[in-house]
Amino acid sequence: MIIDVIPSDWRDLQAQLARILEECGLAVEIEKTIETVRGTVSIDVHAEDTTRKPTTLYLCECKHWSSAVPKTVVHAFRTVVSDYGANWGLIISSRGFQEGAPKAASHSNVKLLDWAEFQDLFVDRWIERHMIPRIYEEGDALMEYAEPVNSRIFRKAAALEPELNEQFIALREQYSVLAFFTSRLCFLPTLIESRLPELPMKKGIQPGQSIEGSLPEDLLEAATLRQFLDTLCGHLQTGVAAFDRVFGGRA
Repeated sequence: MIIDVIPSDWRDLQAQLARILEECGLAVEIEKTIETVRGTVSIDVHAEDTTRKPTTLYLCECKHWSSAVPKTVVHAFRTVVSDYGANWGLIISSRGFQEGAPKAASHSNVKLLDWAEFQDLFVDRWIERHMIPRIYEEGDALMEYAEPVNSRIFRKAAALEPELNEQFIALREQYSVLAFFTSRLCFLPTLIESRLPELPMKKGIQPGQSIEGSLPEDLLEAATLRQFLDTLCGHLQTGVAAFDRVFGGRA
């Protein structure tokens, strides 16, 4: 999952859902009033994927209710989706759906989802459009500093004072595993399922048996994709800053 925290109320559900869609590259509006052939309707989250041709339009309703969503709500939303001409209508419910609701959505472009199912629907796109680009952005400099052969960096390091050069060598040793792990995430291979480790990584490894055994402990313990991403980027930022200090700026 991208995150494992259950939204606290409907506004939180709405905000968390909108954030994920924005990170997937969609243009998102919260509580947007739309015009349909039957009049105006307020939509919890309106999202457009302009990277697709033609543009894909999503209407999302967030139901953080104390009871399951009835079929009457599904029927009404199905009408709105059809009248507005949206490609997909998503109803995300924290308490599930009453008997009859799935049938009301059948043979239509309306999907009935819980919080985990919504994330699963967009997780591949989130990884491709948000997670991997952010890892590359934060880790590009560290990968260059720590890569096995980089004549440009080596020339700059050779011109440093002996003490700073020793710090540079020590940092390369300290961050070599993290840099290699980051490059593997960014470049090899292209398939998402082959690129990402199973989380938490600590659960499936033994010390000394794989590259992950030398990674920071909090990264090994990260249980969700967002926790993994934020933790990894924190270590990448720390490493880049340490190298930058040695060179007095970006080398």
